[in-house]
Amino acid sequence: MIVAALVVLQAASPAQAHNELKESSPAKGSRLISAPPQVELVFAERLDARYTSVRVTDAKAKAVVSGAPVITGTRAKQALRAGLGAGTYTVAYRVVSVDGHPVAGSFTFAVIGSSPAKSESVTPGPTASATDATTAPTATHQPKPAGALDGAGGVGLALLALIAAGGGLLWRAKRTRRK
Repeated sequence: MIVAALVVLQAASPAQAHNELKESSPAKGSRLISAPPQVELVFAERLDARYTSVRVTDAKAKAVVSGAPVITGTRAKQALRAGLGAGTYTVAYRVVSVDGHPVAGSFTFAVIGSSPAKSESVTPGPTASATDATTAPTATHQPKPAGALDGAGGVGLALLALIAAGGGLLWRAKRTRRK
């Protein structure tokens, strides 16, 4: 019975979280007066250089990176070519979570090249929040149906089912002894 309880509880435990972008420099949607020398991405989990890619492209989808990304712990730094002009640049990344699932996303920033007009705002933004990252869906990233239980709700439901099953077995055993 204890083994059955452990199996049920293990099955009800929430799945490991997937890696996610926590912050970036420049931040998503930033409008910079001059191009940064590099893009830095900070993730929730440690990165593996073998499975991490960072691509920065201009408006014509031409790569503007210099060399390979440098991976240290949860950080990926990608140097950019010198002399980038005004325009919109896209940062696309792909990493693999500790549980083996690939996570990909992208965001843009702009280099405006001169002082902004009064109506424009410049965001020097060293970071972007986790909600700024877009995660490409994979086969395992399916939305949960309405009312789906996970975490504590799923564990509670599993315990209730286990108690009911145990009670049923005890009732049946007592009933068989009376005969």
